[in-house]
This record gives sequence, structure tokens and C-alpha cells, in this order.
Amino acid sequence: MTSRSDFFDQRAENWEQAHYPGPVRERLQKLIQTFGVTPGETILDVGTGPGILIPYLEPLAGISGRVFAFDLSFPMVGQARRKTRADNDLVVQANVLEIPFGTGIFHRVICFAAFPHFEDPAIALQEMGRVLKPGGYLVIAHLMSRRELAAHHASHTGVEKDLLPHARQMAGLFLAAGFQEPEIKDMPGRYTAVARK
Repeated sequence: MTSRSDFFDQRAENWEQAHYPGPVRERLQKLIQTFGVTPGETILDVGTGPGILIPYLEPLAGISGRVFAFDLSFPMVGQARRKTRADNDLVVQANVLEIPFGTGIFHRVICFAAFPHFEDPAIALQEMGRVLKPGGYLVIAHLMSRRELAAHHASHTGVEKDLLPHARQMAGLFLAAGFQEPEIKDMPGRYTAVARK
């Protein structure tokens, strides 16, 4: 049986080519515009994979902003490091259950296409909340609805049980982690859950 970590390690080199062709990138760019990133922000990209978001987030954060990112998969981190501005941004290997950054340092934490893979969603949300500044925002996002994502994962051994929580459960997780009530949008081709700390 393929473990979750093996699943991503084995696919890191070709992940971007396999999952982000031109039309998907167009949809991704539109999705990122809804994240609310503004110049000067310090951003954390959680579960960055091969760094898909980094080239989009850096221009939005501007020269005075910074983009930090991490992933549990070391091969994914290797891919992501190739996308950063070496003098300003940072990508590390880390576990979302023990984020290796200080408390209250990020304006915005973004978790794209990763949340269902976390072993303990409650602790993951607590950690993402911990590193946010008061008033900062957490964005959880996918380019599929909750239902579409479940069907997609069901066809892949290693992640077939990785699901997004139902809206009520997700809201409870946010509130328990110290966030305000999240705004959850679940529609064909897009899922977002956004909340302020």
C-alpha cells in the first residue's frame, strides 16, 4: 500500500506538468486573485508542493513583501526552491502540525490543495492560526468542489481517504482554532474557506 508521503515523493518531479496545464493555470490565476494578497505582506504557503503558488504570490506581495513556504515532501521542496527569489523568500521541509516559524509573524497563511492530506486537521488549523498576526487571514483553497475533490482522491491509492470536512465541521474547526466564522464557498471547480484570526 502506498503511503501518503510516498505518493507525493514519487510524483514530485512531474507533478506540475501533470496537474497544471495552461487552462488549469488560468483558473488558478483567477483563484489567487481572490486571496486578497496586498503589497508588503508576509505570506506563508502551507503544503506548497512543487511551489505552484510562489510565482503568483511573489508579484502580489511586491518587493517589500516576503513569501515563505513549506512542504512535508522533500522532493516537492526541491522543486519549490527553484521558483523563489533566492535573496528574499524561503522554502523549507516541515510538518504543518509543527510549523517551524514564530508566533504571529504572517499577514496571510494560504493552504492550497493540501488541507485534506493533513493527519490532524484540528492541530493543523491551530498551528496555522498560531503563526498568523492578529487580524491576519487564513485561506484554504482548491480548484475543485468538496465533492469533486473526494471523487478525484478516490481514484488514487495513498490519498483515497483524504477529504475536505463538511462545511459545518470545517466551521467548527476554524472556530476551535481561534478564528472568526469562516466564509466557505463550495462550487463546481472551486472551494475556498477564508477566515480572519
